Amino acid sequence: MNVMHSVPAMSVAFALVSALALVNPVAAEPKEQIYGKDQTSPFEAGWPIRSNPPNRLAAYDGRGLQALYGKKDVWMQPSSKSKPLPRAEVKFGFLNDPADLLKKHPIMGIVLGKEGKIVFERYQFGTSSTSLFDGQSIPKVFTALSLGIAIDQGHAVDLNAKMSSLVPPLQGSPIGEATVRQTLNMQCGHEFKWVDDGTEGSAGKYAQVRFAAADKGGRDLYSYFKELPPNTPGRTFAYDPHCSDAISMLVTARTGMPLRRFFEESVWKKLGTSSKAAWLSPSQNPALTTGASGFYATLPDYALLANAMVNKGLVDGLAVLPAGWLDKMQADTVSVSSDENANFPKYGYQMWVRDDKEGNWHAGLGNNGQRFYLDPINKSFMVIFALDFDHIKDSDKFWRWFRKTPLDKL
Repeated sequence: MNVMHSVPAMSVAFALVSALALVNPVAAEPKEQIYGKDQTSPFEAGWPIRSNPPNRLAAYDGRGLQALYGKKDVWMQPSSKSKPLPRAEVKFGFLNDPADLLKKHPIMGIVLGKEGKIVFERYQFGTSSTSLFDGQSIPKVFTALSLGIAIDQGHAVDLNAKMSSLVPPLQGSPIGEATVRQTLNMQCGHEFKWVDDGTEGSAGKYAQVRFAAADKGGRDLYSYFKELPPNTPGRTFAYDPHCSDAISMLVTARTGMPLRRFFEESVWKKLGTSSKAAWLSPSQNPALTTGASGFYATLPDYALLANAMVNKGLVDGLAVLPAGWLDKMQADTVSVSSDENANFPKYGYQMWVRDDKEGNWHAGLGNNGQRFYLDPINKSFMVIFALDFDHIKDSDKFWRWFRKTPLDKL
């Protein structure tokens, strides 16, 4: 007897599909058992600083912003006429394929650009080109950039002046004794060690001060800054978010606008951006913008800003960013000990600087593996939003190859 003839057709089809599924199962995304990918985990934004699994995905892909901040003045509008970067068709080789980074690591999204074109863009963990990714500490770069634009527009700022002389509410604060340059270089006169252990470490405590409600530890930053433990300005480097927020205060003091609004009008709307972005305020200082973090945007819009920065501030041939200030940001540096960062020996104006035998490039670095890599010499950039640091060794190796390789050799 032919057994198959005795089995209903639907059962046969089901058996075949099941067999194929066993042979070709749906590929699991890296560490999805830890971070999930079903877009149902609870969301957070701003605070607490450590978003533990399974909250981290929902915290970093921006899904909770509308619920948490929809009615608050944290949003930036896109350009009146969007103009995404053009794309170049590239077939990466077996040994240097950026798709392998996503197969191996819990990366939510990655975009690669060279010579004004996007050559690779990919997503996983349920994210997409409309997800608003949390830059973590990457926006420190944008804060320093905004100050340079303010200076270029004629707002007088002497980099050797004390911060308190330009921002009167900083009088009586240790950071008020630092110069603007020292504050840009993360040597701002505050005793600080970056520690991420929930709300107990320095960074965690400060995140609570900035973003929590008043009854949960949120503070007015100007009065809080007066309580900071002092250090001699210019003596030691520390990756200190207080310095970045002081620069935000300075931009507001000189321009009369919150950093977010100044950045929106001077940069964001001029790039050809397609989507709304958000830049959060300290809970008790809604007129300020947190210069250290709290920036959310889509990956294609981050790419527009990265492309402008590696192309001397030009957007469609127009000077949107001051080229001289962009040069200063990565040239006026201080030394960084290997204890602070083994991969970047220098720090410029709110950005990390790598200057070695392979040439100069610089970066914004965010907690848990967010990367904003810029190489103006080779007009290349790489932006990665991840769920942990595990990808860094592999992505850095790929970046070393990618940034130096001409477009027609990829």
